[in-house]
Amino acid sequence: MINTIEWIDKKVKIIDQTKLPDGLEYIYCQDVNTLREAICSLKVRGAPALGIAAALGLVLGIQNSSADDYPTFKEEMKKVIDLLASSRPTAVNLFHSLKRMADCAEKNKLRKIEEIKDILEEEALKIIEEDRLCNHRIGKNGASLI
Repeated sequence: MINTIEWIDKKVKIIDQTKLPDGLEYIYCQDVNTLREAICSLKVRGAPALGIAAALGLVLGIQNSSADDYPTFKEEMKKVIDLLASSRPTAVNLFHSLKRMADCAEKNKLRKIEEIKDILEEEALKIIEEDRLCNHRIGKNGASLI
């Protein structure tokens, strides 16, 4: 199975959609700015992929945070969210994922910052898994029509 977007070794691996259908090339984003540029330049396309990219982009953007209290961490997170939100202002899934990630952080604000980072990574992985299951169900339902 070929995945459009993945989280591997603390990096986001995406298929460069601008190269399709002639070739299959991957981009490895190690920081939020690289991922934002990939979104802006349409290397990431499709509503679900944009939502996943936003969630993983937030994880990238906060993974090196040195904040030692939640208010400082929340401010850093807001800057990353604003940066990603500006990448594709009409992408509903992108905004939905960013809100979901911010809500997740807020629900866990009494935990240590390192724990919150881990929880946010887990939440992004849940978004990926939910998309995978949805695609599987679509394929299964579609197969019965063929």
